[in-house]
Amino acid sequence: MLQVDELGNAYIVRADNGLVKLNSNGDSLANYVSVANGEMTYLDVTNPLRVLALYRSFAKLVVLDRMLAPKNELNLRKVNLVNCNVVASSAEGFLWVYDQFNASLNKLDMDLNPVIQGYDLRPQLQERPAPVSLVERERKVYMADSVLGVLVFDQFGSYLNTLEIKATGKVVVLGEQLFYLKGHVLEAYDMKSFSAKSLQLPQEAMVLDFGLTADKLFLLYPDRVSIFRLQ
Repeated sequence: MLQVDELGNAYIVRADNGLVKLNSNGDSLANYVSVANGEMTYLDVTNPLRVLALYRSFAKLVVLDRMLAPKNELNLRKVNLVNCNVVASSAEGFLWVYDQFNASLNKLDMDLNPVIQGYDLRPQLQERPAPVSLVERERKVYMADSVLGVLVFDQFGSYLNTLEIKATGKVVVLGEQLFYLKGHVLEAYDMKSFSAKSLQLPQEAMVLDFGLTADKLFLLYPDRVSIFRLQ
């Protein structure tokens, strides 16, 4: 798993379940590992000062500081979130959490108190979403489902529309562009013109994940991370 924050730092979840933070030159800055919470299944680095590490099997959300030191550990079972697979930071400092059981997108404070109580999405979508990615950008929330597409919500958690994009992994939103990985191709979808472009990636090895800033592309391979400067 690879995530990149707005400062160009890369965060890699290794095979041994350790988390490593690298700067944009690939130098190691910090690391973190937990042996008590099982496998780290999701990571949100929207706020570099508050990294969110999700351990789905134990329904735990660990909050880390910029040096990956634990600040807090939230037990999602206390608010009946026993099957949560994606989380995201909001611009106001709250948490977006998808409740798989109730098919609802909720906004919580850092004590897990409800700020916005989501509603059941099944009557609207005719299916229960099973998201693989969740991110807030520019007052909109993007929740990627590999079957339904990318579901778009407003800042109050109300469903707006679905982008017909079948992303099997995370999506990255930069301005009006939405990026996702499809094999050895990086797909870029323009949400304003509804047009798409493809960038063929180096095929030196299997690309496991990617990260993107305005000027750099990060590719995670089985044995390394490669960083490319974009024109």
